[in-house]
Amino acid sequence: MSKGTVMELTPEERIDIDANFLSQYVQQNPKSTITKLFSYLALLNAYIPEAYLQKTEYQKILGPPEPIHGGPPFEERMKPFMCLINTSSPNPEQISMIHTVVAQRAVELLAEEGISRSLIMKNFMFSLCGDQTQPYILQFIKDLLTKRELGENGKAKFSRLIIDMLEKENFDKAVYVLNIATDKLRQNPIFPQTVSRLYYIKGGNINYKKAEKWAEEAIKRAPKNSYVADTLGQIYKNRLLREAKGLEDILRMAEKAFKAFKDVQRKADNEEGPEMKDTTDTERISNSFNNRGLFGFLQVAKIAFEKLNKGPSRPSKKHGFIQKLKPEVEARFDFFEWYLAYSNPNKTSTEPDYFWKDIVICYELYTTKTAAKSTSFPGLLDLLNHGLITSKGRRARFEEAEETVSELEAIRDHLKTIYEANVDDVKEAERYILSNIILSNKMHNSLQHTPVTELQAILNRFLGTKVGHRGAQFYLLVLMLFWPEEEPRVLQEEDDEEVEQEATEDDESEDKTWEDEESNGDQETRAEPAQLSLDLMFGPDLQQCVTFMEKAFERAKYAKHLRGRYLLPLFFLGTGSGLSKWIHRSRLDAIVEKKVDAELTDDYDETNKNKLSRINEMWNNGDVWQVPEIQNMLLPIQVELCHSPTMPHVHEKEQVFLCVGGQKIMATMEVEEPEAPLLTPVPFYLGFTIRGPVVFTVGCP
Repeated sequence: MSKGTVMELTPEERIDIDANFLSQYVQQNPKSTITKLFSYLALLNAYIPEAYLQKTEYQKILGPPEPIHGGPPFEERMKPFMCLINTSSPNPEQISMIHTVVAQRAVELLAEEGISRSLIMKNFMFSLCGDQTQPYILQFIKDLLTKRELGENGKAKFSRLIIDMLEKENFDKAVYVLNIATDKLRQNPIFPQTVSRLYYIKGGNINYKKAEKWAEEAIKRAPKNSYVADTLGQIYKNRLLREAKGLEDILRMAEKAFKAFKDVQRKADNEEGPEMKDTTDTERISNSFNNRGLFGFLQVAKIAFEKLNKGPSRPSKKHGFIQKLKPEVEARFDFFEWYLAYSNPNKTSTEPDYFWKDIVICYELYTTKTAAKSTSFPGLLDLLNHGLITSKGRRARFEEAEETVSELEAIRDHLKTIYEANVDDVKEAERYILSNIILSNKMHNSLQHTPVTELQAILNRFLGTKVGHRGAQFYLLVLMLFWPEEEPRVLQEEDDEEVEQEATEDDESEDKTWEDEESNGDQETRAEPAQLSLDLMFGPDLQQCVTFMEKAFERAKYAKHLRGRYLLPLFFLGTGSGLSKWIHRSRLDAIVEKKVDAELTDDYDETNKNKLSRINEMWNNGDVWQVPEIQNMLLPIQVELCHSPTMPHVHEKEQVFLCVGGQKIMATMEVEEPEAPLLTPVPFYLGFTIRGPVVFTVGCP
């Protein structure tokens, strides 16, 4: 068969044609350098499609003589396998297999001839891991042995190569290869960590003592890394669950697990984001906050409680254990309540279903409180999610009914009573005000709403004190309650001069500061916002409020704990007035859920998981903004994009200004870079995260 004909075949056809020849050659030359190099390329590209070998490395494998010293050309030396090797990459110094499918089939054929995956991996490391191992080789080894892929059921337990070794070879071979990597790459903690995970996860081969040994070795290599430290906590947690029997044994193992997870939490608190890489050692850099120390503690507390209830009775000791843990459990529940209310891992995913379930069960065991009835600020925000398929409770498989108007009214009245007994407590004021906004989202345009003026007056009592040092929740409420009753415009920074002029002409409103404001409670009526006094409508400096909110976000360590996560929009600006103009995200989720349900056909069995996937997809690709019911609910705001050739295109997270009530207000704009200049005004919607105002482009949330 001619070379031209071979090159026209599919990868599957080509490997089938060469299978017999490949097998014969390998049988006759199992240890030749040519076979070794081919096996390395096959393994690399079977599991890392973009992998390659550079000339320095493949010449080292082939050995002398090199072409520059009179040796035969590479193509001639590798002639038996050349039709399966790609030498025409953009970089002429690199080689790889012609296709991933070819590489995968080649690995299978090699295994049939006795050259297993573990053997290839072992030889690869011995061939190329020396004193001066190339960084790209180290990365490929790390990916082959430790990179866990994300699938429908979450992240895999191990890398694809390790999984294949476990399934097609055996446990000992997988451990053997990882041991070599651990020995060859002595500074890297991830290889002993993976060995440890094999020993405590892989059924039939569980050995907790060996797991602990390797986990401790990993910690020695990276003593400041929280993700490495987490493995030891997981081992103790699993031992508590599977092995601990008697009361003393349960308490002893629980204490070891608590200590390990507290160590994880301490290290996570000391880690910094990638922006600090120039001032912090790399071991303490992580893209996101590691919540496993906090979550692992709750899991251990839950397991210990359940085992103690089933075990021998020593009431006093059990009671002491529970009472000691109660405040720590409550503190961790409080953390996760706001952590999950304000953010998701990314735009299209949430935590695993078991996550909130374990948190709630543990909290309710130790406190006898009901998590779903929480009236904390994030708890109130979550009330309107109840009953939706997107809610944390539904995903955790809890029975969860939609909150009724009467239930929300009772909550508001209860919080009003608490506030009136503690009028100087800003937190009680925030909860009462938020309960009114939540109720208004359930009972639209009702005459029973608390007047906006009354709620504004409450905030006014706190505006002149601790200026700039309130929490992000306080500034969120100020922005919402004092937002002018008009359609805002979004301006590029080049329009600053025009905005300045408009602001100056607006009756000197921008000269006011919060310190100038006084409560106007004696003059309040049950009037709508259009009838409010100018003091209440335009008093707070909204841009200053946005600045304070951003600083509060940093000060409360939300920036630290939520880094790398997607901040959820909590409310959107709607077409109503007063409280009713603020649309809780759950109302959009309910519309989207209804639309997804309507799309299902009678003969199509759509699971909740598939529904969630479709709902998330609609948010991610912008379909949510095209739903007529949502378009009718939200108030569009206009963007004036600058098309000057000297100005850059709009990028994600660009800062823009909204001109509102004569004030310039900065907002973050979540928008992808447009493929072409926009020739007409583009509609946007305004939302608020716990960090501040965010502008969403229609078609790209």
